[in-house]
Amino acid sequence: MKLFPWFQPIIEIATGRVAGYEALARTEDASGQVVSAGAVFNDPVYSATEQLAFDRDVRRQALAQCQHLQPGQFITLNISPQWIDSLPSLDVLPTLEMLKEAGVAPGQVVIEITELDGDIERIKTLAERYRAEGVRIAFDDFGTGFQQLDRLLAFTPDFIKLDMRMFSNSASMHHKRTLLQMVGDLGAKLGSKIICEGVETADEFFLALHCNASYVQGYIFDSALPEFLPQLARKEQVSQLLAQHLDLAVDVVTRSQWHAEGLNTELLALRDLLLSSGAEGLAAYQPDADVLRFYLCDREGIQISPNYTYDYPAASWVEDASFLGNNWSWRAYFYQLIGAADFERRILRSSPYLDLETGLSCYTLSLALDERRILLVDIREQMNQSRISATISCQSDLMPSLS
Repeated sequence: MKLFPWFQPIIEIATGRVAGYEALARTEDASGQVVSAGAVFNDPVYSATEQLAFDRDVRRQALAQCQHLQPGQFITLNISPQWIDSLPSLDVLPTLEMLKEAGVAPGQVVIEITELDGDIERIKTLAERYRAEGVRIAFDDFGTGFQQLDRLLAFTPDFIKLDMRMFSNSASMHHKRTLLQMVGDLGAKLGSKIICEGVETADEFFLALHCNASYVQGYIFDSALPEFLPQLARKEQVSQLLAQHLDLAVDVVTRSQWHAEGLNTELLALRDLLLSSGAEGLAAYQPDADVLRFYLCDREGIQISPNYTYDYPAASWVEDASFLGNNWSWRAYFYQLIGAADFERRILRSSPYLDLETGLSCYTLSLALDERRILLVDIREQMNQSRISATISCQSDLMPSLS
């Protein structure tokens, strides 16, 4: 069987240029059509030795094409931990030998290590050997269940490849978005660049933007190709997608700001009512429908009031005293408010989260009731305003002038 590499472009978001390519194994079917050769590596017809030979031959062919890369471009090669475990020694690495034979600069190569089972110490040693030669490392297919965090922490990769298709069957888009953004945040904190692969639609491209992705790979641009593209071949398409995203994002922020201003006005009215009449004054007050509950804390973060929730069918407030005495000082929206120089004028907004009691996506607004007490209000997040509304949040607003 003859296997050969085709190359899927990896697009840099900030510049729109083709930054590199992933080498993917291809073969021809009985009709002469070029198809993925992925099944070959799971086919019991071929022994592990034969599969390894196929794999190395594809890598060797791919490296021979690196002479056609533009300055600054890279090529990524997949290596399974199964092959790593089969090496008699890590002193001599076949891929490094191939680089030398092909005259390829190590800085042009990224080794993708998948999260399949393998000896973690051996993988760590391998990564160190490649890096010592100037080859960069990518953690491929990160995400399924996050059961491979030990590998991620054992060697911080230069790239984390996040496959959007892994989450395509998620029961909840909220959960999908949360998991993807969590990986993006993790990559940013570890200093790893994110490559979002399997991106097929504009909406998935927009989601990648909010996962701290530096690069995007997928059918939205190209499938695997037999030859390399001009470096700026997809720049116009990227520019159009970014312009579309900007329009959507500005619309979301404008709507969110309009909604927030209305809530801020209501919160000031609630604050005035609590200051003038206390909880007794709530009888004549009906909140915005997006207000889930409110409660009071002292400056140490101790909850000093029940949770107040409005029952619309009964047109009355319901008190839940089960949270009295809880300490919320460790919540970012609490200590950031206390530490703000304009404490008495600021309304601080938390990041969105899933409310455990209602199952709704929401956020918390915190503001000073007076010098001793903090008012905290849980707000249902406005959904379905836009295709990207769920990925955007505003963190804080100044109160209107009290004069």
